Amino acid sequence: MEIKIISTEIIKPSSPTPAHLRTHKFFLPDNFAFNGYFPMILFYSAQSKEDMKISSHLKNSLSKTLTYYYPFAGQTKDGVSIDCNDHGAIFIETQVVVGEMSKLLQKRDNNLFKQLVPLKGNMQEIPTTYNDANLIVQVNYFGCGGIAISICFNHIIVDGTTSAYFVKIWAEVARGANDIKNVVVDCSSIYPPYDAYASMRSLYEQNHYHYNPTEIVGKYFMFDAGKIAALRNKIGSGSYLDHPTRFEAIAALISGALIRNADKEAHEFTVKQLAAVISMNMRSIVNPPLPPQCLGNLVTTAIAKLPIDEKIDYNYLAAEVHKSVKNVVDQYKTNTHVSGLVKGLANSTVIHFSDISRMPFYEADFGWGKPTLLSLVSLNHTVACLMPTSDGVGVEAIITLSKEEMAKFEQDPEFLFYAKPFMSKMARL
Repeated sequence: MEIKIISTEIIKPSSPTPAHLRTHKFFLPDNFAFNGYFPMILFYSAQSKEDMKISSHLKNSLSKTLTYYYPFAGQTKDGVSIDCNDHGAIFIETQVVVGEMSKLLQKRDNNLFKQLVPLKGNMQEIPTTYNDANLIVQVNYFGCGGIAISICFNHIIVDGTTSAYFVKIWAEVARGANDIKNVVVDCSSIYPPYDAYASMRSLYEQNHYHYNPTEIVGKYFMFDAGKIAALRNKIGSGSYLDHPTRFEAIAALISGALIRNADKEAHEFTVKQLAAVISMNMRSIVNPPLPPQCLGNLVTTAIAKLPIDEKIDYNYLAAEVHKSVKNVVDQYKTNTHVSGLVKGLANSTVIHFSDISRMPFYEADFGWGKPTLLSLVSLNHTVACLMPTSDGVGVEAIITLSKEEMAKFEQDPEFLFYAKPFMSKMARL
């Protein structure tokens, strides 16, 4: 695939940010996100409109949207806040010179998807060429008329929920909406921020859990509605948990495959357990609850510690996932939650779970129809992110593992009974 950059410019809010809103303070969980980018891509089928009209439409609507999401047009200044100085968002346009969108979507190749985002290499490092921009948009035009809109958010203020509502609201503005609810809420009074990144890195190292593989492989797998129902029925038949949720069942299946194929001596320590680190949306569990559309990296974590045994009981694994999440929810209800993200992970291999399969990504209609596909570009080791399918009933998972781990995982027969991998071979783009 070959891509040619057409233009790069700065998009500023259509109205200046008022003086009393010029500083946006972080919420404590914002500090626990890496200071890098969270990339996603929305694919749209062939358009009859000219590229220039689409370009102008997207730029104008983004400018208006930034008046609601004004921290996205600012710059992180001191580790605990954003200077909402209307510096602007980066807007890049490209032409895909060689490459067919239909083949790209059929394959779901993570390495090819990376070529459609503006950041190359390590996305956990913000390049100085973008002057610490909190939002970078790249619109890729295919020869067939298809469009891929890639959006890179600064992860320190964006989680999956924020990204979903941003693209939904941007699309609503593009269609003429002007009654947008408040998306910026000052949460700093609930949990004051502090510069936590250095201490978090230290804790990871102390727990002997950090692992850097030489090569990371990302693969996509599909769970259709029928297979999800069958999986939930099977897992729910045990003695530990009745009626597991869709997420609990899929998390148990993925965890079981990782445990079954674990190489206990592959790390610098002997692996004794799999730690399933589960990202949780805080908006509905804090007291009082926060608006679902509010901006921020409002995520807390639950940790299910799963023993690496020869015999795998999926019902038990699902129950442990359920229990870990319930414990965190109960603690927030009684205001007794104490952050402890990486404690207790000694001699663990870790899988990070994120479930955005209920988020409104597929409602992002800019005036020419809804997306045909959502893709996240994942680079982190051992990540399983559950995403919605366009029909709203299935789940598409992107799973990233080391090359050695993926070679075993993607051949696991029990996992493949429920999950359908995308094409293993790709026609040349």
